[in-house]
Amino acid sequence: MKRPLVSAMFLVAAAACGGCGVFFRSDPADYVKPSVAVFKFENRAPFPLGWDLGDGMKEMLSAGLVETNRYRIIERLDIDAVKRELRFQHGGSTRQQGRAKQGHLKNVQYLIKGTITDFGHVSGGWAFSDILDVVRWFSGSQRAIMSMTVQVIDVESGEIVTSSRLSKSVKAGDITIELGYQNMAMGGNMFRRTPLGRATASVIDEAVEQITDAIANRRWTPKVATLQNDGTVVLNGGQNRKIKPGMFYEIRQKGQAIVDPESDDVLGYSRGRIVGWVKVVQANELYSIAEVVGGDLSEFQPGQLCRATSAVPSFSPDRGG
Repeated sequence: MKRPLVSAMFLVAAAACGGCGVFFRSDPADYVKPSVAVFKFENRAPFPLGWDLGDGMKEMLSAGLVETNRYRIIERLDIDAVKRELRFQHGGSTRQQGRAKQGHLKNVQYLIKGTITDFGHVSGGWAFSDILDVVRWFSGSQRAIMSMTVQVIDVESGEIVTSSRLSKSVKAGDITIELGYQNMAMGGNMFRRTPLGRATASVIDEAVEQITDAIANRRWTPKVATLQNDGTVVLNGGQNRKIKPGMFYEIRQKGQAIVDPESDDVLGYSRGRIVGWVKVVQANELYSIAEVVGGDLSEFQPGQLCRATSAVPSFSPDRGG
């Protein structure tokens, strides 16, 4: 009898936890982290309190993406100020120590843009739980509604990867915009407790999920980062990617690009030739060191792909080869 009660309590808590869905997703360490820039939303929904809805939605969506730990968020709003500072530092007026290096701004793979189409309260019409509650429910039949469109654009191709229209409405009782939302900021804790805040948080959660399904669900695999003078190989992942000493990887050349003859788009890559095998001997926080247990080290190159394997070649040192 206790298990159904516990399960029911868990479902109620999960449903009530706006913005908590990200905690139930797969381990971020298993996936590639694309770099994205979120732009200020275009606002087509007038709001009587004068909030900057476009900037507020940008900040809420950015926070939702960061919470998943599945993205690298690149801020582009103040990029002109950053570029001016770099030019100043390298203009000869400042000392060389501590200068920021030019050419090190991170590149963005995807741009995320949105448009707010509805934001406010609307009449909900007749709604009641029983005949005695008609007057109370009718006087409080407003609904908070939030609607928006969101697009993800591939920077390299300029193509729209995904485009969605999202909307959510929540019972608002008799709360008015002018009185119920004064002295609060969009996206703050007070706002999130309001009907409009709950509707907005629900739309943000759905947007994060759809964006993640579109661009952040590709499985991560390590690559060769560099070759060391002692003959060991450095991989670009460590404890942060759940790599442990004793794990084996086969190292492959990058395969040939498969190109669509109609659009010239790269559809994918063929599987490259195996050039060798390595065994992880040391896993640091962000990188790992591996020893070569098969293949010719001269064929190893930075950027080559690694694939976990349990099949060690028979000519490896561990097999007496």
